[in-house]
Amino acid sequence: MVLLEDTRNQAGKHANIHAWCERQGIEIIRQALCVGDYAIACRHDICVDTKMDVKELAMDVFQEHRRFREECERAQRCGIQLIVLVEETLPGGRLDNWRSPMWRDGKPMCLFDPATLRKACITMQEKYGVKFRFCDGRSTGKVLMEYLEGERK
Repeated sequence: MVLLEDTRNQAGKHANIHAWCERQGIEIIRQALCVGDYAIACRHDICVDTKMDVKELAMDVFQEHRRFREECERAQRCGIQLIVLVEETLPGGRLDNWRSPMWRDGKPMCLFDPATLRKACITMQEKYGVKFRFCDGRSTGKVLMEYLEGERK
């Protein structure tokens, strides 16, 4: 099997995914993708966009909203199921329970409301069909491949 990784994805950013794929005998080829960070060669109906944590997701949804929305619209127009896979487990399995990490002085690093982020994700899910999923960073490679192969919903 061959996994395609978007050339815009920072090289080396996902060493955990590369290590897992290498152990499984999955070849990774860097190639420009229409949307997302990963797709299976010869199967472009599902793409996965990876986020290293909730903070990166929030940055895309709030600060980079236009670019992120355009990517979701492009996926929808092209008939691609876009899955945003966030490498962070949620407390109690709910985005509403997420709390910002703190700086040394005790102030939060992030000032967004997790409930507002959850609502924005639901809106994008309803409007563009994008799915938001969360996983432990140690299992990202396995979970990524399960989504791309259609084994997970």
